[in-house]
Amino acid sequence: MMRRLLTVFILLFSPGLLAAGAWPREEGQVFVSFGGNFLLSDGAQLPVHYDPTLYLEYGVSTELTLGLAYHKADQDRVDAGMIFMRLPFGPNTGADHFAFSLGVGARTARDTADEALLQGGLHWGRGFDEGWFSIDYTATYGSERRSFQSKADFTWGQDLTSHWTAFFQMQIGEGLGGDFYAKANPAIVYRINERNRLSIGAIKALTGDGGSALKLELWSQF
Repeated sequence: MMRRLLTVFILLFSPGLLAAGAWPREEGQVFVSFGGNFLLSDGAQLPVHYDPTLYLEYGVSTELTLGLAYHKADQDRVDAGMIFMRLPFGPNTGADHFAFSLGVGARTARDTADEALLQGGLHWGRGFDEGWFSIDYTATYGSERRSFQSKADFTWGQDLTSHWTAFFQMQIGEGLGGDFYAKANPAIVYRINERNRLSIGAIKALTGDGGSALKLELWSQF
């Protein structure tokens, strides 16, 4: 049942440009990113594996953004999908932007029963000349495990030219087994055309087996 629900999620929403975080999508704008890791180093299993992801956002209005996130994790033993909404709060009139998000979803794992998910998030971002810095924090509650998993992404990006952007992301969080993980993701982004960009980078585990991989993603906006 849970696997069917996850498949429906993808079919409905598949009909990043980085995830906007604290910045809302423009009204009527759609953003989609998908990709994963390739050319894994010897022994790379946790926390870096193939880890395919799909991410979508839609700007409903100048303030409300709806989205979907789907990923595999833990050596492809876990599938999780989340539908969410994000709203700004605070003045958001200067360089700093703030938002919160709420989401519901589902997770299926090989070692436990399928479970429903409830997620809350806080997002902060600051724009500067040709670049930005952001922090995105989420806490996800699972109905079967009855515990929270927290995750934080720290992202810095800088436009180098009209076609090239560099960014660096640090991700820390808690795995399903309660273990702490940390990953670093430096990348370069090439603007293919007005709608599409290709992100090419590396991802390196700073915990667990210390594995690494090539990370590729396609970002589309229309």
